[in-house]
Order: sequence, then C-alpha cells, then structure tokens
Amino acid sequence: MKLLRNSALLLATNLAPAACQQAECSNPDYGNPDCRVLAENELARLGTPGGVELRFQPPGADLTGSWIAGGHFRQIAPDRVRARVAGPGSFAISIEAGGPGSAPIVIELANVDPAAIVSVGPPGAELELPAPTSGATVRDIAIDFADGPVVWIRGRRPCPSRFSLAFTADIQTNPGQFARIAERLREESRAAAATDAPLVGLVIAGDLAEAARDDEYEAVAEILQGLPIPTAVTAGNHDIFRPLHPQFNRNFGPGNYTFDVCDAHVAMLDSGSGAIARSVMARLPEFLDRGDARYLLAVMHHPPHPGTTGAGWSREDMAQILLAELALNRADLIVAGHNHALHDFPGIRIGDVGLHEVIVGTAGALQGTGTPRYGYLRVTFGDGVSACFVEVPPAGYDRAANKPLRTLDYCDD
Repeated sequence: MKLLRNSALLLATNLAPAACQQAECSNPDYGNPDCRVLAENELARLGTPGGVELRFQPPGADLTGSWIAGGHFRQIAPDRVRARVAGPGSFAISIEAGGPGSAPIVIELANVDPAAIVSVGPPGAELELPAPTSGATVRDIAIDFADGPVVWIRGRRPCPSRFSLAFTADIQTNPGQFARIAERLREESRAAAATDAPLVGLVIAGDLAEAARDDEYEAVAEILQGLPIPTAVTAGNHDIFRPLHPQFNRNFGPGNYTFDVCDAHVAMLDSGSGAIARSVMARLPEFLDRGDARYLLAVMHHPPHPGTTGAGWSREDMAQILLAELALNRADLIVAGHNHALHDFPGIRIGDVGLHEVIVGTAGALQGTGTPRYGYLRVTFGDGVSACFVEVPPAGYDRAANKPLRTLDYCDD
C-alpha cells in the first residue's frame, strides 16, 4: 500500500497538466484548471475601500497571515461585504482593520446553517450570536474595531449521531425542475429537523449552468437562497464555457475545497475541464485526509470510474490517480454527475479495496431516451452510510412511477 501511495504521488507530480503560465493569469484562460485555482484563492480574501482586510481561514486558525479557499467575498457597498461560506460545517473569517479609526462594516454572512453556532469578537473573546428566528441561511453581522484591530467570525454546527446530506448535479437548461427539487428539499429539511437525523446540506456536483452566464448563476442562486440548509457546489464542464472570466468562481467561490460537517469530511474537486489542477493533484493526500471525521466523501463532476458513464476526462490518468488515492484513504462514497442519469456502482475494485460511486445527474438536465429520474440522493450517516434516491417528477409527468435501480432503493418517504 505504501508503494501504491508513492506511485500515485509520483504520477500526480509528473503527469498532471501544465499550470497556467501567465503571471497571475494576466492573459487568462480559465478553462485551465490551475487558473481557476488562482481565481478561487484570490476571491477568498478582500481588501475594502476603507483598508479592512477579510480572509477565509481554517476553522481552528488564530493568525491572520494566511487564508484558504473557504468561500468568497463580494463588495456590495463601501461599508458592506457579502461573505458566502463555501459549504456546510465549521468555518472561520478574519477581519483586520486597516489602521486606527477604521470605520465599521457590515458582513452579510451567507450560506450558513440556521442551526450553526456563530460567534464574533476579538481573538479568544468571541461571543455567540443569537440564532436567527427566520431559519434563513443569511445573517447580517455588524463589525466594529472598538476592542482591537482584529475580529473573527467563527461558525460550527452541533450535530446528533445521525444526519443526512443531499446530492444532485446537472441543472443546466432546466432551473424550473431544479426549483421543484429545492421545494422537496425544503419539505424534507423541515420534517427532518424534528427527527434524530437532520438534513445538514445540499451538494451539487457541477453544471449549475448551461453556458456559464451570470443570469444562469443568479437564477440558481435565488433558488438556493430559499433553502433552509447550506449548499456546497463545484464546477462542471458547462460552468467553464466562457474561459476569459472565472464566472463560476465569481458567483459561487471555490471549486476545490473541503468541508467538515458533523462526522463527515467532504472533498470537493473541480474537474470542470475534464482534469484537476496540478496544484490540487499534488495535495490530494491533504484533501482526502479525514482527520477525526468518521466518514470520507469525494465529489466531482466527472465520474472517475468510467464504467458505462461516458466519463469525460481529458486526462484519464488523473482519474486513475484519484481512484488510487480514494482507495488508499478508503473513501466511503464518491458522488459525480456529467452523465444525465442515475447510476450506482457499489463494487468498484481498486486493488483490495472496494469503492462506491453514485452518479446523480438528475437535477434538471435532459436525460435523453433513458428512464428519466429527477431528484436527489439522500445519504444518511449513523452506524454506517446508507443511500437512497428521492424522485421528484417533472411537472405534468403522467407516466407510471419509475422503478428504483437494482442496487439503489428509492427513499420510503
């Protein structure tokens, strides 16, 4: 196993695609995955006109000198900044004054679970904020520097021993159907909140748009803002169709990041170009390190196991390296999209390790001549990992109910 790991890392270093050659991508091609890595990192920090510096940080950080692609910032007004957290679970943001007398600002903190405990204050003296009464995933937080030049915002979600995540992919030209799926998720979230297995997030494995236009992303963002749970997304091939600008990153932030929610470590990987950035391939052991989490999941647009899925990788060697690393880390589940259908591969053998991959390209995109199954995968974590599919038929669908897959049941409720 040690030899296999060393081989995987050697391949990751020697066979990965060349990085963006322009300094700072000054003549950018955001179809290049390494250019998108630069974009997602730059969007994870912001200097305001008043000289205030904001950075997404590792959840346990206490120094402001570095930052991570844990979300993205957008200046809305001179004294107002929108900070969208990339995914569910723990997060941290450092806010540093530009000098004495820096003016207060308001942080519009977005994509945060209403059940999360959010604290704000100077280092080591953060105070918990009251929980929102509306169940919204957006909170306004007023920041002043009366107690010092640095203020932290931290968040974490307390969890029971059982919890669920929802997964889907491939919205593309059909946000109307995705809105129907979101309504079903709203219903499930409200019902599950009163159970011992709350729904703690939605994960979308790429192709939120058809042509990577801002209006497409804005339509999807509006639907997501109506959900009572946070969302994690990564890019698909349709999300990078306009390579002169990092439109996906500007609207949703990073495509390569990890988040830890409850007892699950989820690695989000941007395979929108049919390849993963060289800088990310070199860090796969870090991305796939579950730490203290019990469960490990990997999410990307292109299925790394080709099978009968059409794959779509421009670098098949990268898919094989990724599978090797997933096997070495004994990942509990791989979720992908790209193929507009529902497929379940519960027995992928990589050496002596069995991996489970589910393709859930069921968020709205046309599914061709196959059995149309629209909806989302519900994955429940507790004594183990169990998965089932929630079907959400299109409006006016008048055919007989679809049968579940042989290896993947429909959810009872």
